[in-house]
Amino acid sequence: MWILGFALMQIIVFGTVLYFYKKITAGDTESTIKRLGTIYEDLLKKQKDLTEKLEAGERDLQAKKEEASAVAEKLSNQALDEARKKEDELLKKARAEAEEILSKAHNSRDQFYHELELAANKKMVDFVTEILKNVFDSKTVGLVHAQFIKNFIEQAQKSDLTSVDAQGQTPVIRSAMPLSKEEKEQLRQVLAEGMRVSGLQVEEALDEKLVAGVVLQIGTLILDGSFATSVREAADKVKEKLQTSS
Repeated sequence: MWILGFALMQIIVFGTVLYFYKKITAGDTESTIKRLGTIYEDLLKKQKDLTEKLEAGERDLQAKKEEASAVAEKLSNQALDEARKKEDELLKKARAEAEEILSKAHNSRDQFYHELELAANKKMVDFVTEILKNVFDSKTVGLVHAQFIKNFIEQAQKSDLTSVDAQGQTPVIRSAMPLSKEEKEQLRQVLAEGMRVSGLQVEEALDEKLVAGVVLQIGTLILDGSFATSVREAADKVKEKLQTSS
């Protein structure tokens, strides 16, 4: 009986220990499973965060690529604009230089024609002078000279000389032939009356290139009554008439 009771007690203790062991073991497993679930959820969250970061990084990389492409295109367009501007500047400079060259060439041509015309006029006057000397004797040339002086005096009488400032300046009369005392005095009186200057003195200079007649100069004012100028003016009128008729 005692043995039976002892055996029964052993069974009860063993059962109790086994029960509590299973209970403890079951509790550890459940706790472990819970911990594993928590770790798994953390892993899933970290994986999600990592995926989001990777996607964000990819989007940022794509944005930077697009930005870099836009900057490259902008720089390329700026370079093209600068190149076009430089090209336009070079074209404008080349065009300006070409126009300047053409202008200089045109001016040179006009200057050449002008000098040629002056030379032709001079030769024409020289030619007419030679004809006058060969055709007419000195007496006839003297009469022509006297007539030109008379015409010049009439021209000077009609001219307004009151505005001429003769202060500190002596009128100079260039004559194709030496003036007689009467001619010189007539010219002096006409100038003195026209300029309203009493006691006016004049200088005389011989200039055979005038052929006949005289030229008066007071400072920048010039009154021309010479045969040479008359020939040039007549030639200009003839040339103008020919150009008009053509």
